[in-house]
Amino acid sequence: MLCKREEKVDLFTLRRLEKILDGYIAAKVPRDVRSAVRLTYEFERNRLTLFEERPDYPKREWKRIALVQFYLEAGMWSVYAKSSGGEWFLVDTILPDPDFERQLEQVEIDQDGLFWIS
Repeated sequence: MLCKREEKVDLFTLRRLEKILDGYIAAKVPRDVRSAVRLTYEFERNRLTLFEERPDYPKREWKRIALVQFYLEAGMWSVYAKSSGGEWFLVDTILPDPDFERQLEQVEIDQDGLFWIS
């Protein structure tokens, strides 16, 4: 997905987001299950993708599934989810917000059942 106005996250913001996400992941995934599931993230210009990884034992590697994408557009973070067909779409129930932590909190709450399988 290409954004109309693409921004690049500055180094200070990038380090801040890494600290937020590292803390979130440490709290979200209990230590005793980290050999069976882990959360990782990846930055690319103005897009941050959060992944769930699980071991693929026959291949001896981790299988990666993208859970959510956050886009920085015009100073606001927008949240995107994947459809059942694998296409990303804007989550219209989570309004764009300049505060990344608020957006991550909304993903954690997951009021529409888009991100976390229960």
